[in-house]
Amino acid sequence: MERLTTRITMRLMTGDDRSRDLDVDWSYRAGEPHAVELDFTSYQAEAVWSLSRDLLIAGLHEPSGEGDVHVTPFDDTRLLIALAGGEGVALLVVSTGAVARFLAATVRLVPLGQEHARIDWDRGLKALLTA
Repeated sequence: MERLTTRITMRLMTGDDRSRDLDVDWSYRAGEPHAVELDFTSYQAEAVWSLSRDLLIAGLHEPSGEGDVHVTPFDDTRLLIALAGGEGVALLVVSTGAVARFLAATVRLVPLGQEHARIDWDRGLKALLTA
């Protein structure tokens, strides 16, 4: 299966002076073409977030998202990503350029509008029926 993975540094913002940089693995699999995974397990067990590729692309240019995930441009060089979970909201700042380069690589792997051709529908149906 075709897979892209890159490490992107994200700044976890807190309400005090303890903000810190996190090196997060961003992954994209052609077989799951609508999702981008952010792997935070180096910092917290089982902390992997699956975000919509379309949401991230839209968030490069305008505020996007609803529910647990929001992405918005912060300035010309950074994005804000808010992830809401059971323990509260994590506000992360990340380089717009790094995210744009990663997303461009995903589009080269699976062009926008061609995602349906890469989904293994039989495997997905089988997983639903055996769950």
